[in-house]
Amino acid sequence: MNKIQSIFKKYFKKKKLVITSLIATLFLSCKEKAKNAFGLKYIRANNQIYLSFENGTNHDIVFLVPNTLEFGDENYKSFSTQGGKEGSFPITTYAIIKPDQSSKFYQKKLDSIRDNDFFKRGMPDVIKEIKQGDGNSVFFLKGKAKIKIKYNLVIKSMMVMFKKSYSSKFKQNYYPYDKVLKGNYPEGEYLRRFSKLNFGRAKFVAQPLIEDSLILKISEKDLTN
Repeated sequence: MNKIQSIFKKYFKKKKLVITSLIATLFLSCKEKAKNAFGLKYIRANNQIYLSFENGTNHDIVFLVPNTLEFGDENYKSFSTQGGKEGSFPITTYAIIKPDQSSKFYQKKLDSIRDNDFFKRGMPDVIKEIKQGDGNSVFFLKGKAKIKIKYNLVIKSMMVMFKKSYSSKFKQNYYPYDKVLKGNYPEGEYLRRFSKLNFGRAKFVAQPLIEDSLILKISEKDLTN
């Protein structure tokens, strides 16, 4: 009897190890699949920035990108050097998307929802003041495909005020669409409405997995204007 019990114990122990191994493999496989589902890499080429997106899934996707990429100076606590405090930084760095890259069909839908939102909030004049760097662009990407989105890098100097040379590292801060869609942001409402549209066979994706972050080493010699 003891011999039979011993055989059964060994059998179930082996089976348990096999099941545990299978679960671990499945978990890692799912994790790897999620990691490779939708990726983003930053590339700098002289005074241009490329956002390289890769759709690792089999289905088509619709996604958003910010029209302006913001950079924060590591020597300052501010999230971005671009905006109302530009004069407070020795160097201001940001990148504006090049025009005519987005999906015209979906871009019209997003812009229409945005304009409607401004009208409802009693701010129709804001629509006339929208600049190229404001808001978001919509892109359509087929399954197992890649796309590069181009931005012009802008590096301004306030050296006259600081009266000394300056260089620093600037980290690109990607727009948090996942948080905007869930949180109380000014543009959150119209972006949520857009994300819930019927995109046919395509799937809306809030934000890709960021594989790396772009950090620029910038000094006076890199100024663009």
